[in-house]
Parts: sequence; C-alpha cells; structure tokens
Amino acid sequence: MSKIKGTLAIIILCISWCVLYWLTGSRTPWNIVEINNSSGISIHLGDIPIENYDRMGFTKAIVRYVASEDAWLVGTEKGELFLINNEGKQLWKRSLGIGKFIAVSLSSDARYGYVGEQSAEGNLYCFDMHTGDLKWKKSAVAYVGADASMRSFPSIVHIVNDKDSNVYVNMYRFVTSKTGKRGYLARMVSFTQEGKLRWQYPAEETMDSWINWCDVSDASKRAVLSTSAYDFRDNMKYKDTMYILDKNSGKLINSVHVPAVSPYDNTVMRGSPNFSSDGEYLAACPSDGRGMLFDKNGNTLWSRGISRPTTIDTSVINASGRDGYVRKEGVLFTTIATFNKENWQLPTPVEHPSSNSLFCFGLDGKFKYQYQAKGTMEAQAFSDNGLIACAIGRNVRTHDYSCHGALVINLADGKQYKMFSTDGPVQAIDISPNGELVAGVEAPALTPQGKIIGAHRLHIWRLSKK
Repeated sequence: MSKIKGTLAIIILCISWCVLYWLTGSRTPWNIVEINNSSGISIHLGDIPIENYDRMGFTKAIVRYVASEDAWLVGTEKGELFLINNEGKQLWKRSLGIGKFIAVSLSSDARYGYVGEQSAEGNLYCFDMHTGDLKWKKSAVAYVGADASMRSFPSIVHIVNDKDSNVYVNMYRFVTSKTGKRGYLARMVSFTQEGKLRWQYPAEETMDSWINWCDVSDASKRAVLSTSAYDFRDNMKYKDTMYILDKNSGKLINSVHVPAVSPYDNTVMRGSPNFSSDGEYLAACPSDGRGMLFDKNGNTLWSRGISRPTTIDTSVINASGRDGYVRKEGVLFTTIATFNKENWQLPTPVEHPSSNSLFCFGLDGKFKYQYQAKGTMEAQAFSDNGLIACAIGRNVRTHDYSCHGALVINLADGKQYKMFSTDGPVQAIDISPNGELVAGVEAPALTPQGKIIGAHRLHIWRLSKK
C-alpha cells in the first residue's frame, strides 16, 4: 500500500510540474512565484537569513536593467543570478553558491554582464546576458591575496565599464592582526571584455587603504578611485583621497589629498566621485557631509556643507554623505542615516535635519533644492528623461516601517514623481532608460519587537504620472 502511495505522489508531482511548466514556461517554476499587485509584480527570490532591522551592513542585492534583453539582471547574497523579464518570467538562472553578489555592471552594448562577489575567492564573473553562460571569471586572490585563517576574504566592491566594454574593478580585503591592528589590501584592476588583463594599480604592490568606489570617463580618458579607510595611520603609504589614472594605461595622472574637517581625522569617500558625461568634472560626497565638485584632475572647484557635524549631549552626530553625481539638471549629493561619531552602531539622540536626503546644486555651486526621504537612500539609478529612482531602506532611528519602497524623483524640480511602497526595506534599484520601468530588490527584516517584515523578492513597477 505504501509503495502505491509513493508512486501516486510521484505521479502527482510530475503532473504538477507539467502544469506549471505549461503556465510559466520555466523548468523550475516553483523557484519563482509571481504575485500580482496594484502597481506591478513581485517575484520571490528564495529564502535568505533574516537580519535584525538595526544591524548595519544588512542584506546585499544587485539589479540592472539589460536593454539588449528588455529584462532585469538580479543577483542575491546567496550567489544566485537571475534574468527576469518584465512579466516576471525567469529567462535563466545560475546558482554559484560561493559568496554574496555585491557589485554589477554591463558592457556598453549590454551583451555581457559583470558580477562581483565577496567570498573566499572574491570572483569577478562575466556572463553572456542572452544565454546566461559564464564566459570567464577572475579571482581577486591573485591581486589582493586571501588569508582563510584570519577570515580575510577578498571582495569585488565596485565595477564600471567604458564604451569599448573594458571593465574596471575595485578589489580589497580587510586584515586584523593578532595585536588587534586593522589594515587593508586593495587594488584597481582593468580587463578587456575577453578577460585579458589590461593593467592594475598599483602595478607592483597593493594599496594599504580601503578603496570602495571607482568611475571611468571616455571623454577625458580618465579613471578615478577613492579611498574609504576609517583607520587612518601615519605610516600609511596611500594616504590620498582620490587617485586619477589614465584609463588606457593605468598610469597615475594625479593623486589628491582632501583635508579632513573637524572633528574627523580623515576624509572618507564611499559612493563617489563620479565623472560628468563630458568628463570635465568629478562630484563627490565624503562621509563627513560635504558636497564637493572637482575638475577632471582633482582640483577643488567648490565645497558645500550639506550635513554639518553637530554636538548634542556630548555626542557628535551628522548625516553621513555618500553619493555624488553631475547631471544636466545639476550636481547631486546624497546623505544617509544619522550617525554617532564615537560609535556608529549606537543610536543618536535626534535625527540630523540633513539625513536621508538628496541635494541639488547648480554647476556654479548655487543651492537648488533638498528632498528628504523617510528612510535611507540605499542606492540610486537614473533614466534618460530626468528621473532618479531611489531604493528606500531602513530608518534605524525612527523605526518607521512605512518608509520602505522605491522613490522616484523628478530632478528638474526635486519633487516626488512616484512612490512604490514595500513591506520590507529596498536594498537595490534600477530604472529603464526611458523611465517607464523600475525594479527593486526587497529584503526581510526582524524588528526589535520580534516581528518579521518584508520578504526577499524582486519588484517590477510601471511608471505613470500621478
């Protein structure tokens, strides 16, 4: 009897698979479930560990619109990669399972995608966007090393491409000595689309600073990387804030030390600088809360204090600056949550009035507007028609769980264009060039009250005027 029941269960499973395959066209249809809602669709991306809402760092994810396929490339911290079309259908999936995906870029024709992970290998992968086939991979171990005994794993932290589809990558790993001293090993590396090494900077050694961001300009033929080492030591060799390189050779054009502002000891850049489209300007927003514009060689043109450090009850707080862009509508800077200088994990007495904001200035440095969101702007993406899409994540100070979602702002006037709300915080976002589609990855979180909010899913929304 039990044998008959077992056979019957297998038959039912096969029938259900055939029905789901007929409905979805996917050979693994239960891995992704589509949920219709009023503003678009959401697709479950599988189970992941649920982090505490107040935990810094939080869940990683990547998403990019792939114009050549009219679809979305999605990567998760489980090492899974999906290509999903606008109807939520899975076109292909790759499960690498080595580490968490934290960086992504596309070739100029969108035929190839470059994905970077944090893992024991710190791999950079190149995928064919149509088939999902792996074209090549490079391990960061070859460039910055690894030490498993110290849990010092390498990471691909940021990737950009030029018009010739050359790829530029920041690699680093963090080191803690037995005496408790902390240090960094880092390099910027460039490869051709075929995976051939073009150059590495520095050529003969690793940098002793953390490098988080890089950008490249075809117009000025320059690449730039910025440092973000919070532990600034007198014996460091690479003490400068920005390193401007020839993008074709990797040779140093100029290095720039941006003096710190009180009460900070050094200048940290984590989400900038970025070149203007003509390559003549660099916009940067250091963690200390300054909005800065440089020329292509790193000479300071102007600086604005968009989030001034403030002392309240002996605590120095400010809204940490992160992103800087030059667009036709103006020079843009973003700030994230309010932080306590002495211990950034501790809550602050109040929110800084400049926190979680988008600021816009003219190219001449004249203030235009500030838009303040209710939660952290985790990431941004631009359309060609003057919109910016912002992933709105947690607010660990107010615990306002209604703030999460995808926020779209009109850059011309700084007004909200659309807000798509989600239960959990949104960690990654992109927008189609024509401004018609927005996609974001939501993460689940555990509130201090013990409630799980949100889920691990991709949302795809269609934009229309209110």
